[in-house]
Amino acid sequence: MGAQQAFQWAVSYPQFCDHIVATSGTAKTYGHGMVRLEGQIAALTADDAFQNGDYKTEPQKGIEAFAVVWTGWLYSQEWWRKELWRDPAKPNLTLEQVLNDYRKNFIPGADANDLILQMRTWEHHDVGATPGFNGDVTKALASIKTPILYMPSATDLYFPVGDAQFEAAYIPGVVLLPIPSLWGHTAGAGSSPADEKFLNDRISKFLK
Repeated sequence: MGAQQAFQWAVSYPQFCDHIVATSGTAKTYGHGMVRLEGQIAALTADDAFQNGDYKTEPQKGIEAFAVVWTGWLYSQEWWRKELWRDPAKPNLTLEQVLNDYRKNFIPGADANDLILQMRTWEHHDVGATPGFNGDVTKALASIKTPILYMPSATDLYFPVGDAQFEAAYIPGVVLLPIPSLWGHTAGAGSSPADEKFLNDRISKFLK
């Protein structure tokens, strides 16, 4: 939730930062994002072992179901169609193996209640809820004084580029620069060499 935190800093402490770069995230979690997160929570808590959160051992089936749902939103549809999951070092790798690895190892050592609390935190993120803005996200965005380089992933299913375009219209002097990538949400972390180069080049230029 790094981009969300960066936007909050920009609103809460308008004189503190010299520059802010926000990748693959928005200043508010909108309805569709909440529905997605609730779907992931529902998959996790459907495991009988969850015991309404009072489990003695991790609800492993629930965590695995959560991981599969999450994985479906992680990359773009075209990323899957073009099979960009393929690894030259593993020529015999199959989609079934890839999906099973995400199911079993998406977040090693994950705790179910911790995951739920993280998702609830994500759901409640809204800079408009900052004291003084009365829930008005556009008013909060308009108050930002820090130069912001806003870099959504062009194929992010978590934070659609349309949400970024909506928010950018209210941020004074923002530089909106979508990352041209098929790597979905992960493009914001430079998951491919092309994404990494794009980020490094544009961020370096912005900070100079």
